[in-house]
Amino acid sequence: MKRWALIKNGVVDTVVTQTAQPQVFGTWVECPDYVGPGWLYNGSTFSSPPAVEPTITKLAFRYRLTDAEYVGILSAAKTDVEVAAWVETFNMVTQINLDDPRTKSGLDMMVSKNLLTAERETEILTAPVQPDERP
Repeated sequence: MKRWALIKNGVVDTVVTQTAQPQVFGTWVECPDYVGPGWLYNGSTFSSPPAVEPTITKLAFRYRLTDAEYVGILSAAKTDVEVAAWVETFNMVTQINLDDPRTKSGLDMMVSKNLLTAERETEILTAPVQPDERP
């Protein structure tokens, strides 16, 4: 079996594994195991995609929280001005950069108030960004 990359405008669109080169539309090039969608192809070699900031939509961030965590935060915001300020700020933004120190400090505050565990904070901030999470 070989791996074949479909190239569109110098970018790998998809990769399939099969014995022969696909005969469907487009340019198919045999590729190494590590190549995947988003990789660049210059006509002779593959290169990794440019680094992308780990930025996700606000909705994607919300769904990184469990329902219980989210409800706990909203409930705490009714009596805790720090949590309320975080919720107001969250409501103002359209996307979340997971590497932004303000994102980390906000979640650190949630951990300090027992609204999240340190383990959950790490999961929320470091889970790979999925294509449907991107702005």
